[in-house]
Amino acid sequence: MLRAHARTAASLALAPLAAALALCALAGCSSPSDVIAPEFAEGQGQAKAGTTVYPTGPYGIGVGSVIENYEFRGFPNSMVARDPNALDTIRLGDFFNPHADATDYAPVDAAHDDRLYPPGSPWGEGTPKPRVILIDVASVWCGPCNDEAKTLLPPRHASYKPCGGEFLLQLADGPTPGTAALPTNLVAWTKKYSVDFPAAIDPSSKLSALFDSDAFPSNLIVDTRTMTVVKARAGEPDAAFWTLFESKLTPGCLAGK
Repeated sequence: MLRAHARTAASLALAPLAAALALCALAGCSSPSDVIAPEFAEGQGQAKAGTTVYPTGPYGIGVGSVIENYEFRGFPNSMVARDPNALDTIRLGDFFNPHADATDYAPVDAAHDDRLYPPGSPWGEGTPKPRVILIDVASVWCGPCNDEAKTLLPPRHASYKPCGGEFLLQLADGPTPGTAALPTNLVAWTKKYSVDFPAAIDPSSKLSALFDSDAFPSNLIVDTRTMTVVKARAGEPDAAFWTLFESKLTPGCLAGK
């Protein structure tokens, strides 16, 4: 069952998530610490100089639209570092992979190959970029989100990662509906579910505009070759959702798995 927020007209214009209609708190949740969630960096735009240029706008929120180069704070690798006082910047532009299928693409060397993460990248220098990303928007108080994190996402990520599929967790709320998740909530969540993919918080809830309703969990497919929105779904992904995601992976990679 989806646990939804009441969406107001303001939320359709990139407003914060509305207050939840039904309160839902996880048993045994600890109180938030005094660590303050970092402010969302204002001004979305192109990637920094020296990296692959992000697709130009106009940006949109519908299927087939180019998603804006949103910026979050979190852990590029949740299994390596979980310091609530040292969150890294995560941009969707980090995953842009325009030459994934280009047969005539001939970079000078690996350092200039935009199909690979560049030198100094927190994602691993020289590691192939994904062809497709699943953005999973979850909240600590949401029961279905916890079920998804525990049973659904781990085996899927293990299967898809070698084939060009990446996941990105965006933890929206903490234990209280309508209250943005803190860094300490992100640490607790990634530890509890042994999250081994990028994980972040979005204090300003700007991703709320990408969905038809403020419901958790919400899942979004982005094709990194064009940074276009392929699918947005409120609720746990169904079989059709995963079939669509798999169609964006390296051709033939899943055969025999």
